[in-house]
Formats: sequence, structure tokens, C-alpha cells
Amino acid sequence: MGRRAPGRSWLSVMWYDFGCLVCELYLRLLHRFRMEGTDRVPESGALILVSNHQSYLDPVINGVFACRRPYSAIATRGLTKFKPFGWLLKSWDTVFVSASAGDKGALKAAISQLEQGRTVLIYPEGSRTDDGFVKGFQNGLLLVLRRSRATVLPVGIDGAYEVWPRSRKFPRLSGRIASVCGEPIPAEELLGLDGPEALRRLRGEIDTLRLRARRILREQTGGRWPPAGPNDGPSPDA
Repeated sequence: MGRRAPGRSWLSVMWYDFGCLVCELYLRLLHRFRMEGTDRVPESGALILVSNHQSYLDPVINGVFACRRPYSAIATRGLTKFKPFGWLLKSWDTVFVSASAGDKGALKAAISQLEQGRTVLIYPEGSRTDDGFVKGFQNGLLLVLRRSRATVLPVGIDGAYEVWPRSRKFPRLSGRIASVCGEPIPAEELLGLDGPEALRRLRGEIDTLRLRARRILREQTGGRWPPAGPNDGPSPDA
């Protein structure tokens, strides 16, 4: 268990695994969740999960996908105001930063986790998409990469935007979701490019994975889900 999440107790890892099991049951029962490429998740070493951000379900989706590498989420302390939810997040090793620390505090926390050989989840778009496409990536990811030299694992999600778009208060209890993982990318490979080019390459790869997940859903449903629309094509400028 130490290789999966260095510094975390076996009890903490088992609790995380139990949470993954419950979440996977939810996703499979309600959303016929499909995964492709789980064998590409490295078994050890500092790892950055980099994913597109379609909905509030994404951390659950990413956690189930990479369950053998428990990740540390970075969140603001405001989420602990509701005590039971705060306790749950703490029990899953969430790292809290003050709102005043902003992005700088979150990046510092992420680097600290990676220096311990752990896994960190980052959504480089910065917020959920408002149209299903993959938005431009922010520069904070590059700072974390330079400081940590961690392996990057690109992940694409599709279907989650249709299940829980920003316009809905609660998710639909139907609609299908898929997630596809790409090949791990050594930090040196991305850092060998200039900053904007590295972000463009990573964004393009994740958009390709999103489209692969979309094709899986179409094959699974005979073309019925997700509904046909602009998101059938690549994200603008990706």
C-alpha cells in the first residue's frame, strides 16, 4: 500500500478503496460507466492526473478510474463548514488551503504532495466547462510540473456534461458516462517544449481522449447518447 500512496496508513487506503467501490457502484448502476486504459495508470511514483472538467461528478469519476492510486484533492477550507462533509473529505486525505491563499496555496499544497511520491488530481481548465468542450489550460500546471518532475497521466471524460451541466442544480439519474486514459507522459517530455506549446499538446491529447470516450458511449447506445451536437467535434483551437 505504501507504493500506492506513500505516507498514508493502510486504514486510510482501505477507507479510500471502500469509497471507490461505493462510487463505482453508483456510476455503473445509474450511468453504465465505462472505462478504457486503466492498465496505463502507473503503480508508483509521483503522479499528476490531468483531466477535462465537465461536471461535479468528475472527481468521483477520476477517483474510480485511478482507484489503485489514491489521489489527494486540493480544496478550500470553506468546504468544511458542513461538518459531516468536511469530515468525509478529511478522511480521504483532502488537502485544505485557505481562500486567501488562492491559487498559490493550492499549487504549493500540490507540490508538497507530489514530493512525497503521491498522486494529485488537477483540472487545468480551472473550472467546469460551460459547453462541454475542453477549455484552455492555465499555467499553474506547468509550475507544479517544473517543481515536482512528476509523471503526467492524461484522462478524458465524456457524457458527464450532459448528465450534470452547470445549468442544473442536481445531476440527472440517467445518461451514460465514459472515461479514457492516455499513455503516461514523463515530465521531461512536456518541459522540453515551451510553456504554451506544452499546454496545447496536453489539451489536444485530452480532447482526443474525450472524443474517444464519446465514441464509446455512441457504440454502447447505438448512437443515442450523448445527443448529437457541436461536442461531436474537437474543442475549438485544441
